[in-house]
This record gives sequence, structure tokens and C-alpha cells, in this order.
Amino acid sequence: MSQWRLSIPETGGLLKANRSVNNEDHNQIEFDCPECGTHIVGEVSKCPKCGVEFVIEEVIEVECPNCGAVVPADLERCPKCNAKLEVLKEGAGEVETSVKGAAKATGTTVEESPAEVEAKEAEEKEIELRKQFPLLVEEVKSLLALANEFNIEVNEAKRFIDKAVRAGKQRDVVSAVNFVQESLARARETIDEKIARDVEYLEKLVEVSNQIGSDPKAILQSIEAIETKRKGGDLKGALIEIRNAKDLAEQITGRYVEASEMCEALEKLIKNAEHLYVDVREARKLLNEARDVGKHGDWTMMGVLAKKGREELLKMLPDVLREELKKSKEALLDAKAEGKDVSSLIKILKDGAVAFKRNDIEETLERLVEFKAEMKRIS
Repeated sequence: MSQWRLSIPETGGLLKANRSVNNEDHNQIEFDCPECGTHIVGEVSKCPKCGVEFVIEEVIEVECPNCGAVVPADLERCPKCNAKLEVLKEGAGEVETSVKGAAKATGTTVEESPAEVEAKEAEEKEIELRKQFPLLVEEVKSLLALANEFNIEVNEAKRFIDKAVRAGKQRDVVSAVNFVQESLARARETIDEKIARDVEYLEKLVEVSNQIGSDPKAILQSIEAIETKRKGGDLKGALIEIRNAKDLAEQITGRYVEASEMCEALEKLIKNAEHLYVDVREARKLLNEARDVGKHGDWTMMGVLAKKGREELLKMLPDVLREELKKSKEALLDAKAEGKDVSSLIKILKDGAVAFKRNDIEETLERLVEFKAEMKRIS
């Protein structure tokens, strides 16, 4: 079956005949004049009635490989499905035909729909993420091990790792990779903040060294080395430099380093206890006294007062923590009943209970503070 088309040279218009005819007999083409409607039989160059001139041309039909519709071969797109058609002719205008005898376009390219393009891109992205995932996991493990080696708390980073594990079990690769990347960012940020605080501390030791008439040159050189490694991304190298610098500074400044660290530990304990509404007035008073005597260079008494404040506060905490663990368990059950994701809460509370059993009061306190923060986040 061929489609016949009439074109009028004077106007450039393109008109279809009102019927398609079998092309077994080229002399029996029938159509109506597109100008006056006169019925015409045979190939003629103008209408015998109105005289309008036209050209009769045969248009080869092809089957759209996308939707199967039969369309003129010279169209760029299928009028039914809008697929792009590219006909590659063989020899002098011949078109490859199918086994059914119908003309068929060869080398046809079908334009993908937006949904197909999106699905393909998503598949390619998932393949790439699967490649990245083990590399990111190794990088995070390395940072977490580094934090553990230098006693740096990276609880947020650990929580995101837990989420990544759950997403991985559900075969949600995209979410798993995102969680690992977030964990990596949080771990780096936490370690970098710790380095920054330690540098500030060492700078304080420079002042102390000057006060007692010691030469702080070695400490200053250590600070410079720390900053160089930090800027170069060598976090472990920076932490090692800090550890060595503190040992060196302690030799220069006497017992100041030890006393200062005891004050920092007491201040942290006080802040955590305040989250549970513990009366910390006596402990804070001792902390302030310790810092006051430290300003006058009595670092031995500074350490004694800080130690006393810590001991006084630790005596008060066991009963408070025991009661808080019970309340936290009830809060967890309520959150679960409300349909919230409590997986992170379960892990935090479990770690707190284990710490309490081994009488690690400070660790238990930290986990309960973390529990309250996570509960607030999911509420």
C-alpha cells in the first residue's frame, strides 16, 4: 500500500489525496482535485475542470519501530508517538522491507521518553554509588578509629553509620551512601574542632610559659607544625603533634597541664549534669576556685580543687542516673508506640545501660544526654 500526495507548485501547499489506493496498477490512481473536488482517474498534471496544476508523488510508508504505526518515510517524527525517525536508504532510494512486505525504516533511532531517561540516569547513579560505597566506608572507619585512639567523641558520626547500615539492609543504596557521607563529614568536623581547641590550649600554655619565665619557643614550633598538618589534611599527624606538644608543655609549665585538664573534665561533667537538672552549685564553686588559684600560678591547688569538685558531683549522680534510665526507657516505648523510628534511641540507651552496669558514671551521663538530644530531634 502506498500513500499518494498532491502538491500545488504555485502555492507550495501540500495536500493529501482523499484516499489511498493499491499501487498494483500505476494507471488507475483515483483522487479528488484538492481545488474543486472533481474526481480524477490516472496520473495527470492538472485538473481537467479547474485547471489547477499539481504534482502527484508517491510517498513510501514505513512502520514506526516504537509504536508500529504506518507513516510516511520522509517524516522526521511519528505523528502518533512522536518518536524520532531516521531512515537510512540503501542504494538509489530503496528502503528495507520487513518480512511482512511492508516498508520499514532502517537505522531508526527512537527518542527516549523523559521517564525512560530518568530511570536510566537513576540506574547509572546507583551503579556509581555502589562503587563509591565501600571506599567511603573504609574512609569513615579510619576516621572513627582515629577518634577512638585520641579519645575524641564522634557520636553523631556513629549515628549516621547506624543509619547507613539500616539503609544497606533495605538495599537503599542512595540513602546508605548519603548517610556514610554525612558520617564522614561529621567525623572530620568533630576531629578538626578538637584540633582547634587544642591549639588554643597550647597558645594558653605559651602565655603560662612566659609568666613563669620559661622559653615557649618549642611550644610555638609545635603549634606551627600542627597547623601545617591540619591544613594539609593530615589529621592524625596533627593529633600526634598535639600529644607530643602537651607532653613538652607539661615539662615546661610544670603541673599546669594536668591541673588544667582536670578543670576541663569537671566543667564538662557539670554541663552534662545540668541537662538532667542536677544541683551542681557546689561543684561549680570548686571549679571557679580552682581556676582562680591557677591564675596565681598555684597549679597544685588548682588540681586539688578540680579533683574535689569532680568527686563531689560523682557521688550525687548514681541515683539520678538510675532514675533517668527508667524514664528514658518509658520515653522510648512511648515514641515507638507513636510510630517513630527509635532504632538510634535503642542503641544509645543500651550503651548507657551497659556503662551504668560497669559503674562508668561519666559515660552513662553522656549517653543519657545524647538520648535526650536524639529524642528531641525525632519529636
